[in-house]
Amino acid sequence: MGTKRFDLPVAVTLRLQSRSGKVHVVAEPREDVEVEGDRIDALEEDGGATLRIRIGHGGSQLRVRVPAGSDVAVGTQSGSVLMEGEFGKVSVTTMSGHIELDRADEADLRTMSGGVTVAACAGLCRMSSISGKVAGGHLDSAVAQSTSGSIKLERVDAGVKARTVSGSVVVGAGGEGSIAVKTVSGSVHIELPPGTEPRVRFKTMGNVKCGFPEGGDVLVEAMSLSGSIEVVPP
Repeated sequence: MGTKRFDLPVAVTLRLQSRSGKVHVVAEPREDVEVEGDRIDALEEDGGATLRIRIGHGGSQLRVRVPAGSDVAVGTQSGSVLMEGEFGKVSVTTMSGHIELDRADEADLRTMSGGVTVAACAGLCRMSSISGKVAGGHLDSAVAQSTSGSIKLERVDAGVKARTVSGSVVVGAGGEGSIAVKTVSGSVHIELPPGTEPRVRFKTMGNVKCGFPEGGDVLVEAMSLSGSIEVVPP
């Protein structure tokens, strides 16, 4: 396993590619990019707007240290992706692995058979998993979906869209944007700030509980075929 360093201008997106193996990216105070892996290859693309780095040996780990605030895109066929520190725009795609992100300005995270976890996102955060759980901490706005896993978003200041087939959905909403939640066979639990008067639309064969008087502060739409729906204070 070798180590190489590359210059990364401020406006350049870093694109990381790995066939298989864990990808670990750390954003920290520094000026260059340090890459540790096997058979490291680097190429400038898009007229110098993108620096693409890939490792050609399947199964080996890719460890990268980048300047804090960098825009980073990660693609891997199989392997977990861990991103520590504070990033700009982040895009991650993996076929079979967990995705974990500390903080970003914007994020688009997609995996087939792993979970997705985001601690904080200052802008729109898109999270998608086919067979894993989706979890978010403090997000500005969110679009989350899972086929057979649960969705839990602790705090979303603005708009929320969440959809799952066979899992529950829990959303802590700030009440500053519309909320749309859909699940087929799971429960829906939405928390709104005390004093909110939401405009609600519910559709379910299960129980419904709304702990707020209806008004026009924020639109809340929730649908569950066979699960309960709750809209309550924290």
